[in-house]
Amino acid sequence: MELTYWIVAATCLFIGCWVQTALGFGMAVIAAPILVMIEPSWVPVVITINALVLSVFNTWSQRQWVNARSLAIPMVARIPGTILGAWLLLQLNVFWLQVCVATCVLLAVLVSYYGKQFSYTSTRLSVAAFVSGITGTTTSIGGPPMALVMQHGDSKTVRANLSLFFIYSCSVSIVAYGFMGLLTTEIVSASLSYTPVCLLGFHYGKRAQGFVDAGRFRPLLLTLCTIAGLIALAGAIKQF
Repeated sequence: MELTYWIVAATCLFIGCWVQTALGFGMAVIAAPILVMIEPSWVPVVITINALVLSVFNTWSQRQWVNARSLAIPMVARIPGTILGAWLLLQLNVFWLQVCVATCVLLAVLVSYYGKQFSYTSTRLSVAAFVSGITGTTTSIGGPPMALVMQHGDSKTVRANLSLFFIYSCSVSIVAYGFMGLLTTEIVSASLSYTPVCLLGFHYGKRAQGFVDAGRFRPLLLTLCTIAGLIALAGAIKQF
C-alpha cells in the first residue's frame, strides 16, 4: 500500500478511536466509510481487530463502572446476528458493502437525531445486540444499535458497558472471520500496523471524556457520522 493511503487510513482510525474512547462508540462509523474506499478487503477485519484492542484498554480504564450482568442476555442474542452477518458478508460485493456501510451510518444518525428518550431494558438490548451482530460482522459498524438503546443512561456506565460488549462482539466476529478464511497473514499484519495509532487515539480520547459528559459532543459526532456516511455512499455510486 502507498504511504499516502496508509496515512489517510491511520488518520481515520485515530479519529475513530479518539471518538470511541470519548463517547463510547464511533470508531467504525468514522473509519469504515474511508477504509472501504481505500482497500475494501480491509473492511471489516482490520477495523474489528483494532476495535478489539481499543475495547480492552477502554474496559480496563473504566472497569469500576462496568455492569456485566446487564449484558449477559444481549451477548447470547449477538451470536445468531453474527452468523447471519457472516453469511451476508460472503454474498456482498464491493458495491453492496459500501451501500451497507453508508446505510448503517446514515440510519444511525437519523435515529440518534430524532429518537426519543427511553430506558434500556434487557429485551431492547437483546434486539440491539442481534442487529449489532449483523451490522458489526458485515461492515464492522456494530456500535450504533447498542449505543442508541443505551444513549440515555449514565455516560460513564454506558461507555464502560459498551466497551465490555465490544470485547465480546469483536471476539465473536473475529472467530467467524477465521472460519470464513478472512484472517490472512496480510490482513492481520495490516491490522497490527495501525494498533499504535489506535492506542494514541485512546490516549487523547480519555482527555476528551469530560467534554463529552458536559453534553457538547453529540452534534459534532452526528455531523462527522453524516459526512462519513455520505462519503461511503459516494464511493458506492462511483463503483456502480
